[in-house]
Amino acid sequence: MPNSPYILLLETSGEICSVALARGEEIIRELSIEEPNSHSTHLASMVDELLTAQHMQVKDLDAVAISGGPGSYTGLRIGCSLAKGLCFGANIPLIDCSTLRALASTISSEGLDRIIPVIDARRMDAYIGIFDPDLYAVVEEQFVTLDDAFNQKFLQNYTRTMLVGNGAEKWANAFSLPNVQVSTEIKLLARHLLSEAYHRYTSKSFADLAYYEPNYIKSVYVTQPKRKF
Repeated sequence: MPNSPYILLLETSGEICSVALARGEEIIRELSIEEPNSHSTHLASMVDELLTAQHMQVKDLDAVAISGGPGSYTGLRIGCSLAKGLCFGANIPLIDCSTLRALASTISSEGLDRIIPVIDARRMDAYIGIFDPDLYAVVEEQFVTLDDAFNQKFLQNYTRTMLVGNGAEKWANAFSLPNVQVSTEIKLLARHLLSEAYHRYTSKSFADLAYYEPNYIKSVYVTQPKRKF
């Protein structure tokens, strides 16, 4: 694998702060920490530690890939900012990967018709994607309310469906979902971005460094803090 690209992978869409280094389609080193609000504290130092352990510098990388959303607004912003800085400084491409597709890739598709990753967005709201066993999107990734109308629209014609992600159990517990299994053990890590990242690298499908923003799906509302007097 002498000509295989080195791709740095950053996953910051949830509570786990995770980085990995791949050469071609193989993960060669990874680090992660599961700690709320840890991305701003640990992400840059974890990247430095990872590269130092491989006796590499940022300029030795061929690309940086990030989980591009949806997910935590703050986490996505931190990952995007660091990735852009690394790419600008080393003049290497940025690759954005779907957080939902990465979640779907953690599930073995054998015997399944659909994989539905579900990211909790509080109350009965969620970010969802619906993928076939080959990880092709069946519907556009979207922000939804998990209710009877949604179940009728997206589940009534499906069989052998797997829900995965931090919103999956909440959805399953609130409704009777026939032919639906739930995976609650999966934790999304940087390594799960590799399949899409490598495909995008080989097809030269890169993000525009100057204008790229994470895929929040739902608009982000920033409010002014209330006066204390």
